[in-house]
Amino acid sequence: MKITLSRTPLFVRLSVRDDGGGIPAEDLPRIFERFYRGSCSPGMESVGIGLSLSRMIVRGHGGDIRVNSEEGAGSDFLISFPD
Repeated sequence: MKITLSRTPLFVRLSVRDDGGGIPAEDLPRIFERFYRGSCSPGMESVGIGLSLSRMIVRGHGGDIRVNSEEGAGSDFLISFPD
């Protein structure tokens, strides 16, 4: 996992990058939905609130959260806050 922080005159951006299995393209549009469990999560002990809760917290502070991911190549979560 790699975590980086950058700052511009307009925003502060936090990037959290992993080298895991990535997120399937068909799951990407829904991963921030409450209780959504992706196609790769059957059998996992998860209730599907982690990313939804993360988005609520980030937005509550005026920020935005996005993800870039490719199956088999990891994920990069980008969290931006106004500066």
